[in-house]
Amino acid sequence: MKIATNIPTTIWYEIIEFLKTSGWDIVTTYEQFDKGIDFDLYEFKKEEESILCAWDNWFEGEIKGEERFLKTLEKEFQITFKYDTPKHLGIDILEKLKSILPKKNKA
Repeated sequence: MKIATNIPTTIWYEIIEFLKTSGWDIVTTYEQFDKGIDFDLYEFKKEEESILCAWDNWFEGEIKGEERFLKTLEKEFQITFKYDTPKHLGIDILEKLKSILPKKNKA
């Protein structure tokens, strides 16, 4: 797994929409009062693969996933990801936020 960092906000949200419409299921999402203002988070799954996406208003977006999938996103969105030190996804953020993150169930 690799973590792409410093993804501009507009591109990060475009990637979120792309995942939503490409057969990826949202299994966890951040639903607090500051969602999309100060912080946002999505966990997607498709078959056995998962992608974790975090964003905040200071450091912008991060995406954690398999390197081959990150390369697919780079081609799709015509960008080159940076791989600096992550601000959120370098820790087990799901465990840290477990008490406030509702689980999303497939309908």
